[in-house]
Amino acid sequence: MLIIDGILINAATVLTNGVFLSGYIVYLKGSDFLVGLLNNSAAWASIIAILSSFIYERMNKRKKFLISLNIISRALICSIVFLPLISNNRTFVLSAVSFMVILGNVLWCFYGIGSTVWMMNLVSKRARNEYINIRMLFLRISFTLASFLMGIVLDLFNKSYMGFLVVFTVSLVFSITDVIVLSKVEEPENRVAEKGRISLSGSSEPLRNAKYRAFLVFIFFYYLSLTMSSAYTSLYQIKYVKLDYSFISVVNVIANIMMVTCTRLWSRVERSRGLWFVLRVSSIFAAGEFLIYSFLTERTYYILFFAPILAGIGNSGFNIAILSYRYELMPENNRTAYEGWYGATYGLSTLLAPVIGSFLMGKLPEINNIIYQYGKFQLLYLISFTSCILVIFMMFYRPRKTADVGGESAGI
Repeated sequence: MLIIDGILINAATVLTNGVFLSGYIVYLKGSDFLVGLLNNSAAWASIIAILSSFIYERMNKRKKFLISLNIISRALICSIVFLPLISNNRTFVLSAVSFMVILGNVLWCFYGIGSTVWMMNLVSKRARNEYINIRMLFLRISFTLASFLMGIVLDLFNKSYMGFLVVFTVSLVFSITDVIVLSKVEEPENRVAEKGRISLSGSSEPLRNAKYRAFLVFIFFYYLSLTMSSAYTSLYQIKYVKLDYSFISVVNVIANIMMVTCTRLWSRVERSRGLWFVLRVSSIFAAGEFLIYSFLTERTYYILFFAPILAGIGNSGFNIAILSYRYELMPENNRTAYEGWYGATYGLSTLLAPVIGSFLMGKLPEINNIIYQYGKFQLLYLISFTSCILVIFMMFYRPRKTADVGGESAGI
């Protein structure tokens, strides 16, 4: 049932994030910075995850609470499409959209922490990696089809309000169906803190775990380096390079096909070479996408077909391996605290990233030549790529003391 849940909710969320959310804000004439900030809010809202352990570790039954969070969050985000029907005041609509998206994503972050632990507690440690690979395969098929079909719908409606109304309404229907499915999923007994008390020591335990702390440092700088430019990717594609939604959807389909194709391959590589090897190699492929974006202009739009190939190969391995690896570092108890610190670290990096990206673009020179049409954006992608490669090298390739992790020597 959790695989069906994943199929539905990923189809729902992909239609209210990324290019669809950015396109809607561009339609509402929001600023470039607002587009970048809200486009990335699903990521940076997870900074609040640090508080999740204080809630979840008091609850041995969480299902009803989680489903309530799911309903409220999805209702808030999907409902932003109805705001222009209520008011013609652009300032009010943009303010309301910002508030509803941010609040919805904060609640979704709390839900995500609890639902991930819920899923992991239902799967034995032996079967965990295989289950994650299979589930991820179906998830990628799901959001590939959803984004592709709805991209075509938006272009058929000529990027008008009616197109966005259809897309966000379809997302709402998927979300409602997902809640029905979740209500039928069993919930294991959760371990709670003794006498319902959460100690500061338990909450800060992940920071005292040297390997996990080093892992969090890597996560912070890895996503900071990439998100400073990726937060503006949908904006760059729609507003500046002026790509059609169907073309963007085709690019996303290529990325997802590559992810689906390579998921099983990375699974075999992991069994033979270990999680550490998958992380160090797949992260380089994922970073390579940003090097290609640094050459993307209206004249060179065709190179965009190469970016999803690298992104698909890289992210298909990295996203699964990073989930499996962090659960290898966690003890069997107190997982919520560990997930909370992971979410907070990821959230903080992705909150700072668009601000840093905006600052850098303000300082970068205007360049317009045969290579650079939108120099500020293109140079920002180049900075992202270079800084990410440096972070990857510092984490995976520099000599250090070794410990056995996932079947290979690792330096955490």
